[in-house]
Amino acid sequence: MGTFIGHISPGLAFLSFGIFYAFKFSWMVLNGQRTQYQEFKRPPGLRGALRHIPPEGALKVIYGTMAVMAEFFYPPGVNKFYFYDLTDPNFRFQYPNEWQHVTMYGYFAFSGWLDIVSQACLPKRLILLEQAALCMAFYVITLLLKFHMHGKDGVENQIHSLLLLTCLFTSLILTVEVWKPNYRRLWFAKTLLVMVQGTWLFHSAFILYRPPTGVRWDDTNMENLMFLTNFYCWHLAFNAAVLAGIFGLTKILQKFMPRRLKEQRYRGMESKGLYQLGWKGIGKHPEELQKLTSQDVEEVEKTLEEELL
Repeated sequence: MGTFIGHISPGLAFLSFGIFYAFKFSWMVLNGQRTQYQEFKRPPGLRGALRHIPPEGALKVIYGTMAVMAEFFYPPGVNKFYFYDLTDPNFRFQYPNEWQHVTMYGYFAFSGWLDIVSQACLPKRLILLEQAALCMAFYVITLLLKFHMHGKDGVENQIHSLLLLTCLFTSLILTVEVWKPNYRRLWFAKTLLVMVQGTWLFHSAFILYRPPTGVRWDDTNMENLMFLTNFYCWHLAFNAAVLAGIFGLTKILQKFMPRRLKEQRYRGMESKGLYQLGWKGIGKHPEELQKLTSQDVEEVEKTLEEELL
């Protein structure tokens, strides 16, 4: 990670996950879905397994594995896949930064494999296991970032400190979600922090390795460190605006979705409590509980939007 591309690539990875979460959770909220993790039984056979491979898990495996290989063997011809040099009589450890990066990426790849096994291989999804693996990955990043600042200058340490703070808050949100997975405010708070990690890593690559002015940042100038914090705060505002824009775009797409798809969506939800939801939204008496008509569906949808917004 200690290069320009080493900051750009994980930044793009986190940003892509953040945008994925933004669209995913916006769509879920606008469609009245109240459960973040859906339990299901996987159909038997290879086809059932392939249909249930989670895109989030697959992306974590791909990103994590590629990053691990890059740390060890990039640029081509380089081999850093060893702890210490056998020819060194003191057996001092070699490449500590690279091994810390590998540990970070490895935990995310491990989380992705658990997602795939839980959703595509096991007969019943193990939601708690998936949550624990992702939560552990962010705690590991937080811990390693704390001890990732040795021998670095002031600007780089400040950048890593702000990144550590973001990872810590993400870890705390994921911890709360173990007990409160369906609290929607946590969905978007988590999404915002993941997006901030992405844009901050992307920006830090230019600060550390390719400053637009062509002049390296002065570590002894306190104004530089103060503006780093300013930049981070602007990242929070920028990503909050992007998240709000994605929510608005999703709302527009949902509004213009063909009526046939809406009816199919609600028909699929009837067995999961839409009768009761419809009664709460439009019914006056228990005996009025009945199958929702298309007009009722629109009224329930408006009621959900009022509750959420």
